Amino acid sequence: MITLSELETLAATRVLDHLDRQATLPVVTRAACQGDVSVLRVTTPPATTALPQAGYPVVRGEAGGNTHSLHAAPGAGVCFTPADGRGDELVLGTLTVPEGAEAYLLHPEHGGMAIAPGTYRIGRQREWAGAWRTVAD
Repeated sequence: MITLSELETLAATRVLDHLDRQATLPVVTRAACQGDVSVLRVTTPPATTALPQAGYPVVRGEAGGNTHSLHAAPGAGVCFTPADGRGDELVLGTLTVPEGAEAYLLHPEHGGMAIAPGTYRIGRQREWAGAWRTVAD
């Protein structure tokens, strides 16, 4: 388990000052949401593309900032395969975290969360506002 401060260092990303940098990150084992991004454990085939050392921006902020990004410690063996864009627009990709490792979802405004070993669907959320629409964070 790591703190938000340690994740900031790993990801080279600062979070907003109102967040407690000494807080230990919550660990996702089944399902969680962070703003407009969802993490859902699945039984689909695992991801096969190594997560880049610099992380991966799963949702970029509307105005260029506040990006939701995935990260992992160097050598952790975490994989993320982005969705090909031909299916469900709510699916962003598949994340696979091997035994003994953790992945991290970071957002400057919401902070971070750790993701336990397993395979997860990373997606967008939607809401009903007279019609279905993608949640904008």
